[in-house]
Amino acid sequence: MYSIIVDGETEKWYLDLLKEHEKDRLPRIDITPEIPKKKRLADLDKLIRSNAEEYHMVFWIVDLDAIRHDGQMDRFLEYIRELKKIKNVRVFVNNPCLEFWFLLHLKETSRIFPRCDKVENELRKHQILKNYEKTEKYYKSNNDIYKRLKPNLNIAIDNAEKLGEFSLEEPHFAMAEISQIFDLILE
Repeated sequence: MYSIIVDGETEKWYLDLLKEHEKDRLPRIDITPEIPKKKRLADLDKLIRSNAEEYHMVFWIVDLDAIRHDGQMDRFLEYIRELKKIKNVRVFVNNPCLEFWFLLHLKETSRIFPRCDKVENELRKHQILKNYEKTEKYYKSNNDIYKRLKPNLNIAIDNAEKLGEFSLEEPHFAMAEISQIFDLILE
């Protein structure tokens, strides 16, 4: 059993689609929490630690732009240091956001985007996501973002791997560690 903790609605919508399309290949996965209005690092930390006692693995998917925007970078780095000590907890950082992961399906880039809206604008330059919207209707209706991007999944994973992993010493580099989740959960 896996617990995936996300800090935004877009991650939840995307992972719900992953579960739907890959149900024959996936173990049991719970995506939590119900997205709170105000996401506090301390609350997420408590949830992660609690879930680590109940689940085989706990994955926390974090968009770094939200951490920076809230002025929580130092505190976040402290949490990461502590969470690394828990064997069954993995933190996956997207910098700046989940949409950067989508962009890696469409092109190889290490460009550092200051904000997620800049990545969204870049996505709209590509035919496949020209009408991209950060709405549940867009993700799950006829647009089904997972289904649209799936043919390029291996390309995106390769592009993300080239960017490396999150570094506590150099946390500003572009990355999409969500890519690692596919190797860990797809059988």
